[in-house]
Amino acid sequence: MTTIQPKRGFYFTRHDIEQAKSNIQAYPWARQAYDSMKRRCDDFVQLKDEQIYDVILGMKEQTFAYGISGCPDCGKPFPMNVEEQRSMFSDVRELPHKSITCPHCRMSFPNEQYPDEGQGLELHGKGYYLIGMWNFFVAGDWFGGVRDHEGMVTRLTYLYMLTGNEQYAHKALVLLDAFSAILPGTIGPRDFTPYGSHFEIGRIHLLTSIVHRVKVCVAHDYDWLYGCPELDGPSLARQRLGMSGTMRDNIEAMLNDYMLSEPGGPIYDLTNGNLTNLQNHESDGVRAMLAVGLVLDNDDYCQWGIQAVEAYFYNAIGRDGMYYEGSYGYSLFTGSIFLDIALLAMRASDPAQLAAFHPFACSRFFQFAVRNHTEVLCQGHLPCFGDWGRDTVNLRQPDRRLLPETYRAALYFYRFTPDAEMKAEAGRKLAELYGSITEELGARGIDLFFQHPGPSHPEAAFILPQGNTIKGQFGLGIVRDSNDNTLLMRIGQNNTHAHDDALAVQYYSHGKEISADIGYGIYGTNSHLGWGAKTIAHNTVVINKDAELEQGQLYKPFEGGEFAVVYEDTGISVMEAQAPELYGIEAYQRMAGSVSIDEQSSYSIDFFWVNGAETADYAFHAFHESSDLQLQGARPEAKHWTLAGVDAETELYYDKPGLSFGERITTGETFTQLLGDEKLQGWTPQPNNGYGYIYAVEEYKPVQEAVEAHWKSEQGYELVWYGLCTDEDRVFTGKCPNLEGSVAHPVLVLRSEREGKLFASAYQVIRAGADEIRIIGIQGLRAEGEQVTAVKVVLSNGYSDYWIYSPVEQKIRVETSLGEWKMEGRSAWVRLDDRGQIAAHSLIDGYHSELGGHVKARSRIPWITVEEVDVREDCLWITWTLLEEVPPRYVHIRSSNGKSALYPVLAMEQEGERVKIRLQNSLILSRGIVRFCDGNELHTSYPLPLGFNPSYASLSPFAGKTIVGQAGGRAVIKRVIELKKMEIDLLSPFQPDEKFDIVDVAAGDRLRWTALDS
Repeated sequence: MTTIQPKRGFYFTRHDIEQAKSNIQAYPWARQAYDSMKRRCDDFVQLKDEQIYDVILGMKEQTFAYGISGCPDCGKPFPMNVEEQRSMFSDVRELPHKSITCPHCRMSFPNEQYPDEGQGLELHGKGYYLIGMWNFFVAGDWFGGVRDHEGMVTRLTYLYMLTGNEQYAHKALVLLDAFSAILPGTIGPRDFTPYGSHFEIGRIHLLTSIVHRVKVCVAHDYDWLYGCPELDGPSLARQRLGMSGTMRDNIEAMLNDYMLSEPGGPIYDLTNGNLTNLQNHESDGVRAMLAVGLVLDNDDYCQWGIQAVEAYFYNAIGRDGMYYEGSYGYSLFTGSIFLDIALLAMRASDPAQLAAFHPFACSRFFQFAVRNHTEVLCQGHLPCFGDWGRDTVNLRQPDRRLLPETYRAALYFYRFTPDAEMKAEAGRKLAELYGSITEELGARGIDLFFQHPGPSHPEAAFILPQGNTIKGQFGLGIVRDSNDNTLLMRIGQNNTHAHDDALAVQYYSHGKEISADIGYGIYGTNSHLGWGAKTIAHNTVVINKDAELEQGQLYKPFEGGEFAVVYEDTGISVMEAQAPELYGIEAYQRMAGSVSIDEQSSYSIDFFWVNGAETADYAFHAFHESSDLQLQGARPEAKHWTLAGVDAETELYYDKPGLSFGERITTGETFTQLLGDEKLQGWTPQPNNGYGYIYAVEEYKPVQEAVEAHWKSEQGYELVWYGLCTDEDRVFTGKCPNLEGSVAHPVLVLRSEREGKLFASAYQVIRAGADEIRIIGIQGLRAEGEQVTAVKVVLSNGYSDYWIYSPVEQKIRVETSLGEWKMEGRSAWVRLDDRGQIAAHSLIDGYHSELGGHVKARSRIPWITVEEVDVREDCLWITWTLLEEVPPRYVHIRSSNGKSALYPVLAMEQEGERVKIRLQNSLILSRGIVRFCDGNELHTSYPLPLGFNPSYASLSPFAGKTIVGQAGGRAVIKRVIELKKMEIDLLSPFQPDEKFDIVDVAAGDRLRWTALDS
């Protein structure tokens, strides 16, 4: 058998080839994956070279398209799954005939009614690219694409590497030759531009940054095919297009095309190692730059890529290991990019560079790529806030996408980290996950070529996270009770790929994402910009109807809120967050909690305090599937059409049946018809608040103390919601669409025009026929205190839960069936059993709670001055005597900018008169290199997206933080002006090219720990 040698082996090495052969012998999944890949490749090699060239070169003057407009005849969306799509397209052997068949109406296209000679057709302002879809599917299957970056050319190369069979290498080179001839100069898929536009937005079927993702695979293929003699012969593809040159010339020209920037995508230019924004698009560009640099011996590309790694790991990943963009799905996706960047940069580095910074020895990167994914699961679901797909899964099991990605990330560290502890932890993670993901293995090259420890510890099995999870810098809070009833709340800064959903709650129960976050499908559509990203589309409170949002604005400027309370006790878990700066009002804060009733049943409690608003609209909707909504405790008052039309000062053209935005959304997330100045993409109405998407609105007046709402879903679930109301409140119901308008979700909106309003509610999901204890009502209780709310939640088993919530710390008295409840602080909870006796008692945020002779008390937790900080060890010291045997899970640290940061605690140790506190998160917010410092302005080489959002000018979350240079420079940040420019108070001068850290905690800051679990 021929021994195959790569030119460089920059991704897989000869060692990995031997490992793959061992894996195929040892693991059934590896044998199955290999056999499946071989069957597909053996079928492909039966195609004649001429057929392959005919198929690919015939695409040159035609379009490529995803087909997001759907079927031009029946209007239904086409499936996006590759295997579902496969039967839609005519076989390549039927060329020149190309056709697609709609799986819904069974009509085949093109036809006389819907002709397409390769450029698509336009109907009602929408473009339909029928031949373009065929081209897209075949090119994605053969070259690699958005759904699978490892196309046929890469699979053929894998088989060549494993078998030495030159027929696989030959067919891979034919594919590379043909695609290399047509790729330069093409303009990308047409779905994202107006019909007839020649706007450049990628190459062939590859949209913007996807060009770079696939290019990494293609560069790998060329690395292993580099020694094939036919590469130095004439390019048949170029000959057929009337050009000259060898196959090698052709492929290398393709690899060098579309480099260092991304036409049609975010603006950046990697020349000279410049970094612009650290967004996932730019990181894809860095990944391709490294791969092409390695295979083509471009030292500049390699060095620029090496320099970028530290910037990404410290400036795009926060101190808590969370990626800066405002969607967790993008974090999962970006992890695969960063793992490749780390591997490629490691291959490009010399020993001195690796000694200075080894990518796989970075604990921050390990937290991001390996630990975080499983920590943030919500009843097994991947959080779907921000720009990510809606979560319609009905399972209480780990996400099938997330666990394999986490396992693969651990594989990288297990293979490459020089850190013994990190390698051991990666090995434990692999053993923990292996049994859950074997069915998923084999879909990627690394599955075959990397070493697997296997189930070395059969007793090790993955279990879902328990208790609460707080990511302090990112601003993500997740609380779980003992039944894993789960609430998620995001309070971090609004940034790229975020939605305007600060303080919105996502609710998980019975293995479902109940709160029905409609998510995002296609960037820039009417559904995305005008509806799905808006505050009213989420379960939260909208202030003053979001009137300040300008046309086209995606979200409000927001540098992030702060967690005020994190509490966990037996059966109860609560968090509170504050974000008054979001609207510039006195108070905008929410306490949300989950509490177990018994071993099966749970409910959620919600207190939302608003002060200083003209109007406050509390929105709530449920279930991704079809459902209906019934109200009790309120009488009909009036009918409206859209929520935007309620109290509108002028007549709105869309405030009529059939004209609302919600009624006109259709396949492709665009409008069925355009009215006035509307556009199919990149357009929002004014007012730009999403209210025009809520239609068939009915207004009610409360006639009871508590309004009761019941959502009943077609899948047999019921959500019951109880909320306290006053005579002044207005209650609305209406319908709102999902992204394609295929489902109309019933929505409830409570409107208050009081300056100070506390929305208090409790809610629960019950499955039809299930024997679960239910909430059967809530009652407001008479309470003494300022702005205090006390609520009794009545349960069907005869138990009663009593809650106190106050925005301010005070002495409170509440009348209960067991007598007067005295409480000092802000919040507490008591459960009385069916005999009226205390069954449970939690002091959530306070110092004293007394009812019926039962007392809960704790010492006041003061703010203590931080005396010393060790940034490298993530430790700090305070003068204090530690009395508690169990350290608290979190500490608040308040710096000179006035805001507190929440840190998880690793350990607290008494050292003489001082306490040493070891934190789980890094104390470093970001890093940089001084380009120059001009008076009170510091310019850095690394962008700071964690500290600045270029979409708006505002105060930075880095304001007041200290810059510490490695050569003695020191300054305090006043504000971040641009991604690479800060206004500072200079304390000690910086040297040119001096590396520095932006530190979150400094001596003189104040610290207070959270209440200990009872």
